[in-house]
Amino acid sequence: MKTIKRIVFTGGPCGGKTTFASRAQEVFAEHGYRVIIDNESATDLISGGISPATMGMYEFQKYVIDLQLKKEELCLKAAQNIEGDKVLIFMDRGLFDDKGYVSDEEFSQLLSEFGLKEEEVNDRYDMVLHLVTSAKGAEEAYTFANNAARYETIDQARAVDDRTLECWQTHPNLVVIGNETDFEWKITRAMQAVFAYLGDEKPVEIFKKYLVENNEEVTGKLDEENRLPDIHIYQRYLKSVPGVEKRIRLREKGGTTHYYYSEANIISADKRYKTDKILSEKQYRDYVKDIDPDLMPIDINRKAFIKEGHFYKYDVFSFDKSKALLSVQIPDAEAEIHLPSYIKVIKDVSDDVNYKNYYLAKSHKF
Repeated sequence: MKTIKRIVFTGGPCGGKTTFASRAQEVFAEHGYRVIIDNESATDLISGGISPATMGMYEFQKYVIDLQLKKEELCLKAAQNIEGDKVLIFMDRGLFDDKGYVSDEEFSQLLSEFGLKEEEVNDRYDMVLHLVTSAKGAEEAYTFANNAARYETIDQARAVDDRTLECWQTHPNLVVIGNETDFEWKITRAMQAVFAYLGDEKPVEIFKKYLVENNEEVTGKLDEENRLPDIHIYQRYLKSVPGVEKRIRLREKGGTTHYYYSEANIISADKRYKTDKILSEKQYRDYVKDIDPDLMPIDINRKAFIKEGHFYKYDVFSFDKSKALLSVQIPDAEAEIHLPSYIKVIKDVSDDVNYKNYYLAKSHKF
């Protein structure tokens, strides 16, 4: 039987929503879910020239709610028709976010114009993730760079964050993800919260990675496993400046292609701030002109499977198909791992920087 879950991710400006959407699309697809992303309606409108500056906030929110409702209806209809038994609709903001920009009385009036009541809003969404703005506890990461529609100062961002959280307080499945840890772990905790709500395996960020032998016998055995669909990944690095690493990648799965952009800023020797966003095909093509010719493509065919509670990724690179990189997620560094008996390990490369994609793009060899 098909299950459809509608999950809102919200919070003040620059809280990690764009990166969460990008990562969620990849991670949950790898775990066998069909994923639909409903992008933020207010940003779509502002980017297109419809903004509160031109008509006032109350009138602007009419357009936002109108667009939100239409997009939510389309996403639900698509989820009902899409192939697959497990479908997730991730929504960048929900209706209660609009309440954060008007008075309580104005919000009730706005809803009434669309035939809705405030007590009905929570029922539209199964879960709400509040990603706290970086303006509260991670001020060094607050930026306007990844959203052209962002205009709030740090103080304004904090106020919007507080108001937004207040508006969602009555939702029964509200989870707040703060800035107590670094940004990468913040996004991971958000992912874990969704997996926990779904009653599925929680992902972890501790990986063991092995260089292994690859041949037809091994791939044949892998095909016998209870595997998830194969994924093709094609990644290129872009020209950049010292302290910044930029890349684009496409992921093909089941005849569907998704495009992504990632940017890592080196804040200090032991701290990186990495953001991701989903691209259209045209945006992806526009980035191609900035490819760094000194870094070769990373072209991967990935087989993924779950065995004895561990999630495995088996990556075969185009430059050397006699070997592969096998990664396994583990709950802690001391966890015991039982690799499939048919896989022959050449060496453990978990802590070897030369087996990270950036360095493989430099050397194009294992």
